[in-house]
Amino acid sequence: MSCGDPYLKELRSKGYNVVRLPKADIRPLQLLAKRGDTLDRIGELATVLPVAQVPLPPVTADTPVASLSGVHSGEFSLGFGLSILGSIIGAMGGSKLGLDVTYKNAKSVTFEFLDVLENRIEIAKLDQYLAGADVSPFSAYVAKLLEADQLFLTTATVRSNKFAVESKGSGNTGVDVSVPEIKGVVGGNVKVGGGSDRSSKVTFEGSLPLVFGFQAVRLFYEKGRYQRFEVLSGDAALEKAPTPEILSEGPFVKMLDV
Repeated sequence: MSCGDPYLKELRSKGYNVVRLPKADIRPLQLLAKRGDTLDRIGELATVLPVAQVPLPPVTADTPVASLSGVHSGEFSLGFGLSILGSIIGAMGGSKLGLDVTYKNAKSVTFEFLDVLENRIEIAKLDQYLAGADVSPFSAYVAKLLEADQLFLTTATVRSNKFAVESKGSGNTGVDVSVPEIKGVVGGNVKVGGGSDRSSKVTFEGSLPLVFGFQAVRLFYEKGRYQRFEVLSGDAALEKAPTPEILSEGPFVKMLDV
């Protein structure tokens, strides 16, 4: 998606960075290392920065985020859109083989996540935890990252196990696809629905919610001691995409390499 994409704009307006390829295992309190223009997950906070006196900040889970539910992405070309769709379906446990045939009459697709939920920690409690934490003596690499101010920590995520894909033809008109055919392609691990057997808008629902956005803070240390944090803006991306195509600036493409 481009920087003008409506979904990216909405994510950024809420302080969220985008996950290039939505995943189920991204959560608050994970450490991220900066590598180029992306971030890579390197472990859990308690593993690298343990402290006995102060508990980890508790995670407030599954808070509905109505403002992010049902917001459409910009349009993707069919080939690129199906690449994204296949990756998301694969993460949900379904199959993407044959999707190109079921969408053969479409020219482009748009995405939207539904029933979005947020998990987050309280920043004030994170500050208290870090003030009492010390770097594990077995974490030499992380100690170097801290001194270089290249370590980040996830503080919130938004996720959903349900999303919709709308297929369009030339002139921005809807193009109906066969819902039963898509069900046959995807398999039983992912529920597929539509208004009828043929519809231009198809919903996909898996058992595992996928994280598509996150918030994080940058940690600042001096001589091994925590000094302060800085909130990461909404321009970062998590996890490098596996193929060159996913490096474009799409809403579901700009994701940090965690």
